[in-house]
Amino acid sequence: MNVQPPHRDLCGRGGVVLEKIISRMQEVKNPESGYKRQPMKIRLEHSHTRTLEHYLQPSVLNSDWRITYMHKLKLFLSIMLLLSFVGCAGTNQQQSKSDTATDTGESAYALDQELPVGPHVEKGQFANGLTYYIRKNSRPENRMELRLVVNAGSILEDENQQGLAHFTEHMAFNGTEHFEKQELVNYLESIGMRFGPDINAYTSFDETVYMLQLPTDSASVMKEGFQVLEDWAHALTFTHEEIDKERGVVQEEWRLGRGVQARIREEQYPILFHNSRYAERLPIGKKAVLDTFHYEALTSYYNTWYRPELMGVVAIGDFDPGRIHTLIGEHFQSLEPKPEAPERKIYQVPDHEETLFAIASDPEATQSGVSIYYKQPATHEETVADYRQGIVERLYNQMFNQRLSELTQTEDPPFLSGYSGQGQFVRSKEFYYLGATVEDNGLLRGFETLLTEAERVRKHGFTATELEREKQSILRSIEQTYRERNKTRSRRYASEYIRNFLFNEPIPGIEYEYAVYREYVPTISLEEVNQLAEEWITDKNRVVMTESPEKEGNRIPGEEDLRGIMQKVADKDIVAYKDDVKDQPLMEKVPEPAEIVADTIYEDVGVTEWTLANGIRVALKPTDFKNDEVRFASFSWGGTSLVPDSNLIPAETAISIIGQSGVGDFSEIQLGKLLSDKVVSVSPYIGQLSEGMSGSASPEDLETMFQLISLYFTEIRRDSTAFASFKSRYKAYYANQGANPERAYQDTLTTTLTQHHPRFKPYTVETFEQMDLDKSMHIYRERFADAGEFTFVFVGNFNPDSLKPLVKTYLGSLKDLPGEEQWRDVTYSYPDSVIKKTVRKGIEPKARTAIAFTGMEDWTPKKRYVASALTDYLSIKLREVVREDLGGTYGVSVNGRFPRLPRERYRIRISFGADPERIQELTDVVFAQIDSLKEHGVGKEYLQKITEIDLRNHETNLKENSYWMNQIKNAYYYGTDMGNILTYPDLVNSITTADIQKAAQRYLNMDDYVQITLLPEQQ
Repeated sequence: MNVQPPHRDLCGRGGVVLEKIISRMQEVKNPESGYKRQPMKIRLEHSHTRTLEHYLQPSVLNSDWRITYMHKLKLFLSIMLLLSFVGCAGTNQQQSKSDTATDTGESAYALDQELPVGPHVEKGQFANGLTYYIRKNSRPENRMELRLVVNAGSILEDENQQGLAHFTEHMAFNGTEHFEKQELVNYLESIGMRFGPDINAYTSFDETVYMLQLPTDSASVMKEGFQVLEDWAHALTFTHEEIDKERGVVQEEWRLGRGVQARIREEQYPILFHNSRYAERLPIGKKAVLDTFHYEALTSYYNTWYRPELMGVVAIGDFDPGRIHTLIGEHFQSLEPKPEAPERKIYQVPDHEETLFAIASDPEATQSGVSIYYKQPATHEETVADYRQGIVERLYNQMFNQRLSELTQTEDPPFLSGYSGQGQFVRSKEFYYLGATVEDNGLLRGFETLLTEAERVRKHGFTATELEREKQSILRSIEQTYRERNKTRSRRYASEYIRNFLFNEPIPGIEYEYAVYREYVPTISLEEVNQLAEEWITDKNRVVMTESPEKEGNRIPGEEDLRGIMQKVADKDIVAYKDDVKDQPLMEKVPEPAEIVADTIYEDVGVTEWTLANGIRVALKPTDFKNDEVRFASFSWGGTSLVPDSNLIPAETAISIIGQSGVGDFSEIQLGKLLSDKVVSVSPYIGQLSEGMSGSASPEDLETMFQLISLYFTEIRRDSTAFASFKSRYKAYYANQGANPERAYQDTLTTTLTQHHPRFKPYTVETFEQMDLDKSMHIYRERFADAGEFTFVFVGNFNPDSLKPLVKTYLGSLKDLPGEEQWRDVTYSYPDSVIKKTVRKGIEPKARTAIAFTGMEDWTPKKRYVASALTDYLSIKLREVVREDLGGTYGVSVNGRFPRLPRERYRIRISFGADPERIQELTDVVFAQIDSLKEHGVGKEYLQKITEIDLRNHETNLKENSYWMNQIKNAYYYGTDMGNILTYPDLVNSITTADIQKAAQRYLNMDDYVQITLLPEQQ
């Protein structure tokens, strides 16, 4: 279904991917987008302005419960930039000798020592070859993560099976020996598990992985969970009827994946994977095979490759390990090996002496990009020396990405984003890669810059100050991971053990890794880090790839142009890099503290409220959910609503400009270097109705966090270079968005729902001509001038008494101005009739439709919950009918917005993609299901699923700092009772099937909806 990222993630702080920042910006700009945005769990430890989690909130375009093949492959060659931020760890104390050294001074972790299996996990193997992992872990409580890992994927398919590894994975949800047809999904939903977050699977080139999260407060449920895994391993039923139904679903997944990225991929992969089977075995397969394969071809793949010696079972959770060991044995120990089965080969990617070029272009491409891949032999970390070498490589990439990030912040940046990374994309090969996204006609300049920076590193290396800073960063990160060792979520361990099974990634445990980092990071020399450039950047095994929009005025460089740049860089006299570091405190003078004039305790929710002399209200909830985390959020009324239409763009871009300009005496680049050994983030925002800040910090970095809060109120910087860079990059990004069929479709939906309201127009290149640095600075200062109207919420591992001096000093000293501001209602009105529009755009034979029901409502908590339950019901029912029964789509997305401000109203949106020939048929089915719901109501089994899922979700949410922070903030924001957080289960249990039916009758008004349909240009 999707290509998984490589198992070796190398840390680095490259430039933020511009497209992701802008997608977040568009979410604010376009509140009717209807996409459910899920934050990617990628965190930049030292981001002092906006965290990657804040920026990287991509739309779930597939509208379904699984990660799409299309989405992953689209990011396959660039996602490594993002992954380079994940899983890096370290401590802020550098030592000449590890605390774990013996009394004689000898290391307890000799370099030739083999990396052990950690003491907290039981790893074993049955006689039949099946491997298992068991670990007790109570985060989250009363849950366990189960995985069935099959060391087989699309690379093993025969010619007549292309796509059937992925198809097999689909069939696992369509009938097994103990769960007929849809019984499996029905059962899992009935116990509160959600299709997607809790029940999922993926297929890659080399593996297939099935995933379950289950509650552990029921012995029967746990046992059934292992029965599900066993059935997936050897007892799929493959009824012909279900195969034919699922054939339509997989065909629609293939269709969903078609588009500009698929076409570019088809040009580039045969060159990247030159003379390799990987170029011919994409997991989605070939449509001709999916359309016509015989049933026996599918069962043959399953019977050949699903065998115990190629399987791993992973069980992590809040349970008795002994009981789990027994269950795994009962269900898997008796599986019979297949001695006559073919060998599980590792397919090679052959080496090549010459540089290969893959130059792709497309009329629907929205950006230009260039990347350089250096193929390397696959390596394995088996000893401490191997592990230490991995740290060296991480340091290299972090430093290189920092340099590339700095280049994006110049007045005329050579690229929109640049990145350096190294990882194992396929089983037999690793890749070192450099890449950049560039503006139109900027490929050669971007390519030259990448090569120049690589050559600068090769010739001159990194500086001692860069290495020292990154050592501190990486040590601090491992220290934080170590501190959270008893708070780590089971899902993270499950992923780690999957990689151990598939790639032999070491799993010595965080205690061991922490000790090795402390022992060896101080010993890493500048020379050995710099040596990597000589080893990685070579003339052999090199592939240069470009992609470009085909349009008038955009010249697409050829192979000779690229070779000319390579020679030009080789002939350059390149000077060494200068590390611009500002050696002074973040704040030169600490403000005078103010007094707390009121103190209130809300015992039922464990919240303390202080009111400062300047009027700031502070709510504090200490928790023990994380050992090394304190989160905060704040708000004040006003936002962009108080800005005239003529200044809207300066207002909406003010935060991005401020965020890239630094604060106090520090530029953005200098600030990042100053905070390299901190775990802290502070992100201002200006929304439609309010402004504020949010962020987080390690408890030991709380004063730095408070200083940043104070500075973002009082000492923002005017940086014309940062402004010019920002404007240049955003204009370049939007230059080709009109070529994207999905963008045209979404823009039409937005302008129709907002009735062309001038404040909600989609962004274009022309939008950024309205940017004005001085206006943005003025608006920002105006919005944050009166701190006395702000409410702050702090949640995490702190004692209120220890936080009190920081609150009094850094918040209490902020200015309080006379008067009180409120937001203005400057939003749009919904259409009040049926509006249907068709957008014809796109080359591929694919269609999408969105149906949006809108109206006004006087909200109560129960009404809002019932409306939400209605969308949950439609999600389940339409999945069953449109996807599973009719095989008409890969997934149906149903989501709702039920705002209370600035107006109480609703919008429920249903959308799906399909064959253009079937889009009207399936739309009629959707309307028929709505009519049936309004006429006949909801079955009790659906209500039971919805409420059980919500109660289970609430159960885990109550152990999350972010959940409490948002709920407390919302209570202040809307003036509601904080006690509602604890009584939510009563609300869930209070609704009936009749409530949902009445909601459908009220909200799904067939006389008042908008429908936008996207069809290809030629049909």
